[in-house]
Amino acid sequence: MSLPLENVRDQLLRAGVPPRFAGRYVVELREHLADLTERERKAGLDAPAASKRARELLGTDTQLTQAMIETAPRTLAARAPWAVFALLPLVTLLAIIAAIVASMFRLLEPVQATWPGGVPNTYVGVIAAASFFTSYLVGPAIAATCIFVSLRQRLSSLWVWIGLALIALFSSVLCFRMNILPPRGAQPGGAVFGAITVVIVDGRPSASATLALVVMRAMVLFTVAALTLHFLRKRTNYQRANYHCV
Repeated sequence: MSLPLENVRDQLLRAGVPPRFAGRYVVELREHLADLTERERKAGLDAPAASKRARELLGTDTQLTQAMIETAPRTLAARAPWAVFALLPLVTLLAIIAAIVASMFRLLEPVQATWPGGVPNTYVGVIAAASFFTSYLVGPAIAATCIFVSLRQRLSSLWVWIGLALIALFSSVLCFRMNILPPRGAQPGGAVFGAITVVIVDGRPSASATLALVVMRAMVLFTVAALTLHFLRKRTNYQRANYHCV
């Protein structure tokens, strides 16, 4: 069954009204509508007629929406989508990668001198977890957050798609990286920390292999994020259409 005044909430969200303001406003309207309906029933109208009369007295969806839009603030996502869906995700990604690289360096740097034969087993799991987290979880998590915000606020800005593309690209380039240096002669082995994806082939960085890996990861993440956003929007629009037809 359709909830009364649900279309008002949708229009407010599309206009950039914060969800909490839109929700509170609709709740108040529903309470007022219930009071009007009860008053009309006491005046002698039957239930259907009382409901119809109360709805007419309350005002049209457009009138109710406009009254709130004129006084309510706008969300940052509506006022500056470029900041929410492009700038903020990239800053967040950089901050997370930088924090993890710095933390891993502090954790592992004191024991580098003891690595002539490779990385101690006690550190292998920590290194693998940090690399996996930054390579395969951070980007999708940020993309999912952007999708959630755009759906919750009914936003269809081009910046949502641009943001997802940038997240896919930069999260494929940036990650925690640690290359183990084998011992050479009298020189002990060690490690080189980094925050940029590099593929090592035969002991040397390979530009072609790195580019192929970055492109593949970026395309996979963007495709998954884009399809998720598309189908969730389609489902949401279908549900709203059914609500309004009831």
